[in-house]
Amino acid sequence: MVALRVLIVDDEFEIREGLRKRIPWQDYGVEEVFAADDGDTALLLALDRKPDLILTDIKMSRMSGLEFLASLCHTIDDPWKAVVISGYDDFELVKQAMRLGAMDYILKPINTDELNGIVRRAADQIALERTEKMNQSQMRSQMQLAEPKLREELLRELVEHEYDPYKETRFAHRLQALKLEWMGANPHLLMIVEADDLKAIANRRTFANEKELVLFGIGNVVNQTIGEEFVEPFALFRDSLSRWVAVFSCGQPDSVQRVKSLADVILRRINEFVKVKASIGIASAPKMLKLIHELYMESGEMLEQKIIYGGNRVFSKHGGGADNERMEPSLYEPGEVIDLVRYGSDEEIVASMNGFVDMVQSWGYGPLKDIQQQIFKWLMGIFRQASAAGWPDRSWERNPILIWDRLEQYDQLESLREQAEEYLLAMAADFRKLPSTPSQIVRVAEKIIRARYAENLSLQIVADEVHVTPVWLSKLFKKEKKRTFLDDLTDVRIAKAKEMLGDIQHKIYQISYLVGYKDPVHFTKLFKKQTGITPKEYRRQRGITDE
Repeated sequence: MVALRVLIVDDEFEIREGLRKRIPWQDYGVEEVFAADDGDTALLLALDRKPDLILTDIKMSRMSGLEFLASLCHTIDDPWKAVVISGYDDFELVKQAMRLGAMDYILKPINTDELNGIVRRAADQIALERTEKMNQSQMRSQMQLAEPKLREELLRELVEHEYDPYKETRFAHRLQALKLEWMGANPHLLMIVEADDLKAIANRRTFANEKELVLFGIGNVVNQTIGEEFVEPFALFRDSLSRWVAVFSCGQPDSVQRVKSLADVILRRINEFVKVKASIGIASAPKMLKLIHELYMESGEMLEQKIIYGGNRVFSKHGGGADNERMEPSLYEPGEVIDLVRYGSDEEIVASMNGFVDMVQSWGYGPLKDIQQQIFKWLMGIFRQASAAGWPDRSWERNPILIWDRLEQYDQLESLREQAEEYLLAMAADFRKLPSTPSQIVRVAEKIIRARYAENLSLQIVADEVHVTPVWLSKLFKKEKKRTFLDDLTDVRIAKAKEMLGDIQHKIYQISYLVGYKDPVHFTKLFKKQTGITPKEYRRQRGITDE
């Protein structure tokens, strides 16, 4: 039985004390009974003690019972029940009391048995309402706990399977119930974030549940970054392959560009805070909910290309093409800046420095002195790597204070950008005097591809071999060969595959491995894309039908 509090209000002492003593309150679960001799005192008591049941006379000196109940309605939010005590000639007042929330009334002189019955009904009703309130609260709590899981299950069903029109109404109801109704309005863009070498992380066993901790950390970074930087609705969940999938509502003209810029921020923060490498695949263009599975598959296909290019980067189609080699160097990466000044033109250096202000703003430093110091550190890091790459100028090392004094003269980001740009252009002029040409680098890279095409070769691996960053090896291929690194590697592999397909001793799945593709299905798709026919059809055209 629930513990109740009762307030008795009557300006006649005998009635108050009689009600307090003659009713077996404990039988109804009442633990406290307190009394007041008028409405003013009762109101103060009610505010302080929060009674569950109130017995009040209608007519009293000073504040009447009606005025008391009216004041309660405006001052106390907690639920309460009231029983009014009236005379035979007060029926109009009783009706007013009922409108103010009184549940029942009893006439004077008070019949104890009748009052006991009213109190019992009140106690039972209060107990029932409390139980219902508790049940509703528990249901809400359970729903809140279950909601993330239900959202994940629904989102997985939507993205991992082709859209089923027969489930459209059911999907609409579930989306609304889980506060995802926005997914039915605007087109969406989809991003998949995947930890690189996740199996190796799981096998490290540096500490218990390392894999789950890494995935949890990545999810936190992704969720917080999107929440801070993206103003439109989004949903984030884990798919069945332990990858984080973000679905973005794209209702603004610049939504797609903002998502792609966001991916770079997410990747940097994962590297910085979770201390692991990751890759991000982004679909090329927004689509409506019915085509969200296509976005998911496309983003997954983007991620597959890290086998070729190496991980820890963002993969997306640019302008509808399939070239995922990042062509523009990042100012955040000192190694890429060094290759920019070694192999880029002055025009390319100036174009890349257009991102300088965005880089500085991403550091989050407020006071001018802090910004100047960070730019100084950025330049000194580039100078150190440039010296290691053969830059002959050592003046920065002998007297770094001159560089600081120069930066300290400027109090605008644009002016500071101009100073940093001048340093890079001067460095580029020095590098052009050294005997190292882009053509030599590309020729060495080509030799590596032709000698090691059967290995798990990536842009990163070859770039390391020729001592440039992947972005610059990609740029040099474009400049010198008018094609991408992947185009060259694929052509070599497919040419070798054609040779082997003419030899009956090799099965098609064996040829896939021998030319560097660990997935025969992927090899077949790529072969058909390059030649227009499958490997089996290619063999049949040559009269070989062993498979």
